[in-house]
Amino acid sequence: MIEIYKNFKEHLNIFPFITIIGKYDQILGPRALYSSVPIKDEEFVRNLLRDALNTKNKFVILDFNQFYSQVCKIEVKDSTARGGKQLYAIILLRHVENPLIPILHFKRIEMMFHKIGTKKILNDDEDYFKKFIEQINEIYINKADLLPLESVNLQIRSGVNTIQGFCELILEEKRINGKLSDDIVVSYIEMMLDSCNDIIIAVENKLKDSIVK
Repeated sequence: MIEIYKNFKEHLNIFPFITIIGKYDQILGPRALYSSVPIKDEEFVRNLLRDALNTKNKFVILDFNQFYSQVCKIEVKDSTARGGKQLYAIILLRHVENPLIPILHFKRIEMMFHKIGTKKILNDDEDYFKKFIEQINEIYINKADLLPLESVNLQIRSGVNTIQGFCELILEEKRINGKLSDDIVVSYIEMMLDSCNDIIIAVENKLKDSIVK
């Protein structure tokens, strides 16, 4: 694990996280499809995915001492697969000193992943996976919407940006398809309410801190 950490350390010193797209391939087994940095030890990622698969939880945290992973498992409909679905995973690797990324952001990332399109995802299209990771970087790294999370102002701004993002997705869905399904509207509203709750909690915690002081 020390050697693996050395491989990731230079990137984690620069970027707040490393993004990996994984797949629980029903024939080839767990494997990495695309990564924001070169992976020197693919066996590590396969074992990571295997460990995450052994839990029923959709969101999984795995500790590797000097760094840790947060995994979001995503089901994609596939009529040719067992159970009618393929299972993918978005993995974010972070330095142990950095705080956990709220699940709300993984929900947003999952929606972005589905926007690639089922056919392109099932084809394991690297070009689209690359664009997906670039989109994550643009939102969460280049614009610093997510990190650092230590500032209440950034927490609030991140929540507002998330709500704005889902509003834009609703309008885009309406523009493209001319209508909105009840499931999509309910799903987006639930995620926006989660974001509202995050903002409320951030403000309340800030007020409590100021009262204590």
